[in-house]
Amino acid sequence: MCARILQQCEYLQGGRDRLAAFLQVPNKDLDDWIAARSGPPRAAFERAMEIILAEHDRRAAQEAAGVPKRRRSDRAAAA
Repeated sequence: MCARILQQCEYLQGGRDRLAAFLQVPNKDLDDWIAARSGPPRAAFERAMEIILAEHDRRAAQEAAGVPKRRRSDRAAAA
């Protein structure tokens, strides 16, 4: 489960290098965690959860403001 959360964080942060910088960890460690070869220390996992919770809050605020949800098909049409 940690690996999947970190993959989502990698996407939200805009890449693995940016996520490693945010978590303040070496890329090698992050590579191992994302590949599920080992797990992150609690502090790094909690920082990753901050990213997930911030995204949740952002989406909730958009929904409250009446901004329509994006669909995956919207991305294909824009390309």
